[in-house]
Amino acid sequence: MVLEACSKSSDATPTTTSDATTTGTTTTTGSCVVTPTEVEGPYPYPGGESTNPLFRSDVTGGQTGVPLTLSFIVVNTNSNCNVVTSARVDIWHCNKDGYYSGYGSQTGGTSGLATSYIGETWLRGYQTTDSAGIAKFITIFPGWYQGRATHIHMEVFVGGVLKKTAQVAFDKATADTVHTSSLYKAHGINTTLNASDGIFGNSATDLANETLVLTGNITDGYVGTYTIGIAL
Repeated sequence: MVLEACSKSSDATPTTTSDATTTGTTTTTGSCVVTPTEVEGPYPYPGGESTNPLFRSDVTGGQTGVPLTLSFIVVNTNSNCNVVTSARVDIWHCNKDGYYSGYGSQTGGTSGLATSYIGETWLRGYQTTDSAGIAKFITIFPGWYQGRATHIHMEVFVGGVLKKTAQVAFDKATADTVHTSSLYKAHGINTTLNASDGIFGNSATDLANETLVLTGNITDGYVGTYTIGIAL
């Protein structure tokens, strides 16, 4: 299912100039609108996800969890939602225990104690959109940490220019099912709801459009598609 997102704020200010390449169209479930902009943090990869080893579709990096396959479709809201090819999509998220790779002194995960993963690169990477405007990632369902709803970070670059910084959430029923399964149960259910999250909870309309709709199950994994609308 393709999930459209609605406008909350303007795109990031470009640092360079470049022409976007657009081609074809994609089916959407609502109006052609701009994806809500959210804060970048926490824990983007030091030096950026574009670091060469992070160009990959499978970002699991040996981390265990319920399989999750995500397809991000990038569209140009100023051109009838024509898809945008050769856009770079970066993603990153925490592991099943609530920790990010690449950083030290993290708290709020399963142990609640400081945990260091400096030098690690799992659960982060980037892809460029294909002729259908799609960047596909194979990962695991994220865990959670105190103070935040379960989420994934993403950024979109066109011609090296940052065009969108966003985050996506998960519906509570799916997240609770995953978080009480065998690999996640040490941490249990996330006590921070999407609507109570300081990032997602500031607009009911935006939250609905920032929540991934998934199909699947614990055994076979989950699959989802999310449309990122950018104004070029």
